[in-house]
Amino acid sequence: MISPTQNRTYSNPKDTEATKLLSSLLVSSSSADSYQDTMFSIGQHMGSNLVKSLDPNKSYCIVSTVEDADYLAKGIIDAIDQQVKKVYLTCFWNERKTINGASVAPILNKYFEDGYKNADDMIVVKSIMSGSCVVKTNITALFDQVNPQAIHVVAPVMHVDSNKKLEKQFPFSISKLFKYVFLAKDNKLEGNNVIPGIGGSVYEKLGFADQYHKNKIIPSIVQEKIFSSL
Repeated sequence: MISPTQNRTYSNPKDTEATKLLSSLLVSSSSADSYQDTMFSIGQHMGSNLVKSLDPNKSYCIVSTVEDADYLAKGIIDAIDQQVKKVYLTCFWNERKTINGASVAPILNKYFEDGYKNADDMIVVKSIMSGSCVVKTNITALFDQVNPQAIHVVAPVMHVDSNKKLEKQFPFSISKLFKYVFLAKDNKLEGNNVIPGIGGSVYEKLGFADQYHKNKIIPSIVQEKIFSSL
């Protein structure tokens, strides 16, 4: 059941924890550390609900952007890791830009955990979905290698049209695999920003100067996996 509240609808209006967490993202005075902690908690919360629909005998490929890896994605991984056969991490450094009026998100760098091609399904993690270019780019980069049976698109907040925009980018043979997991949908846009969304640009909220800054870092979760494989 979707219950409207001004410009926002919640996937589960009775989920008071989700409402509380999303409200925390909108506090303008929050420090980057506090925002990071909240995103991690949202990941844990969403992961604990997502795992109820996952097959414990399957392996899953987490598809994360670099800015989400240590927070939203890590929270989801922590919640599902012991509940399924195996979780593999893939991480993308995207540079979002506009070319001839169209939004694109070329991949500047990527990390694939050993064994990721053995995953049965994909879990695509995005802190907010206003359009589809980043998610579309990262799914496309992995699809033929993983050949998933299902693609779980997980975002705390989505614009009401973002799923339609995403599905238009793929043939039905792929778009039919999409399963959306979200806490809320907003119906207002200002430019490319969803309102109220997650309180602003996720890069700055998480403590990065801008998208160029976030593309220079290696998330701790990626570093740990690299060193553990040496």
